Amino acid sequence: MLDANIRSILMQVRDEAADQGIHATLLLHHEKSHLMRIGNSSVSLNTSEDLLRLDMVVTDGRRQGSQTFLGAIADADVVRSVLAAAKEKARVASPKTYDPIPDEVDVPVSEDSQFDTDLAELDPEVKESAYREIFGKLGEEYNYSGSWSSGATEVYLLTTANRNEAYHRGTDQLFSLVLKHPASKWELTHQQTGWRAADFAAEKTTDEIGRLLPTFENSGGCKVDPGEYTVILGAGAISEIVGMAAWTGLNGRGWEEKQSWTARMKPGDMILGENISLVDDPGNPHTFMFGFDMCGRKRGIFPLIGDGELLNLMYDSGTAARYGRKPTGHDTGSPSLVMDTGFGPSDPLDAARDMGRVLYIPALHYMNLPSRSKGIFTGSSRFNAVLVEDGRIVSPIFSTRITDSFQNVLGNVSVISSIPESVNGSNTYGRRTPVAMSVPSYMIASGIKITDSADSF
Repeated sequence: MLDANIRSILMQVRDEAADQGIHATLLLHHEKSHLMRIGNSSVSLNTSEDLLRLDMVVTDGRRQGSQTFLGAIADADVVRSVLAAAKEKARVASPKTYDPIPDEVDVPVSEDSQFDTDLAELDPEVKESAYREIFGKLGEEYNYSGSWSSGATEVYLLTTANRNEAYHRGTDQLFSLVLKHPASKWELTHQQTGWRAADFAAEKTTDEIGRLLPTFENSGGCKVDPGEYTVILGAGAISEIVGMAAWTGLNGRGWEEKQSWTARMKPGDMILGENISLVDDPGNPHTFMFGFDMCGRKRGIFPLIGDGELLNLMYDSGTAARYGRKPTGHDTGSPSLVMDTGFGPSDPLDAARDMGRVLYIPALHYMNLPSRSKGIFTGSSRFNAVLVEDGRIVSPIFSTRITDSFQNVLGNVSVISSIPESVNGSNTYGRRTPVAMSVPSYMIASGIKITDSADSF
């Protein structure tokens, strides 16, 4: 729980600032993180950190100033010095062209439903032992790499607008493993995520990779010619495509500046297939649930796309103020995007049984945007991709590149899995900000454009 002395100090300085008529936001971020990296089948990095950050923003009319302090908060003078620095920066700042919307904690919030002590205190030896077990079961003849990040995050938010407090505490982890054949150079990968230590099991990884090993060992692989294909997209690929589509098409700033692929559309227009629905739902347990944003707004279910129809755009506070809109609770690094599941069978091979020749691409890598305004993205298959014929895996495929539009891929989906899957999208660099999407475990789309394929693994 939040240190009682630190809480008292922050509340004291908040009240002092309010009595002086200062408009300030105080955001405390505390993380205890551990990261283990694997390289050449051994531990290459084993590091921990315990960091406390205080971010302060002062608003003076149209001027704003911010200051970040990293270190121990021993007394109120430390916090007062941060406030003074932010106040001075606001005094000398260039005025904005709009009136900032004051930060305010809407309602008191205290949440820790996704906090697990076992994960917060996970011993690095447990990680090393799990990797060693996986190496032994899959085979010491392969080369292994990967990483395992885990930790706990506390966020505490106050503003001088009122006396409400917003507090969040949670744990998260992201495990990854890459198996590489030393001679043939093909690679297999598996990830695990969750907010409990018990969400991880070495057997999940050995079972998943073990199912694919015979196919890769017994086949030389094949090159996919450029053209249009029916493709099974796994949860990883779906999260990459949908996440990028949302960021570049459903963000208020991009829409207002006419840079997004939805810029020529408006709420009520059909933008994707009728079987595609997407919401931001911070109460969904397949995401890392975060009930308020960093401006203090209470977050709830926010519909974005319903049955292919554009419903809403996401507006952060600055964009809303600039364009005269209402903020939607999206001043956050932890959105909770949730794509609706469908009615497809749990096994994607069963779904593809009568579809003939199909590509199965579990995840996309090296994603980029050749044209943001047209919604054209590109990404490579790299890991675990296989050729499927009549519902049976027949061969691995060489790294294969998709270059297509969000509207084409998400507008021609014939089957959507009935099983939701959590996909972790957290960044292991910078401050700990856990984020995950809930997407169907797979979907099948037709007419997907394959633009390039490697000549080997």
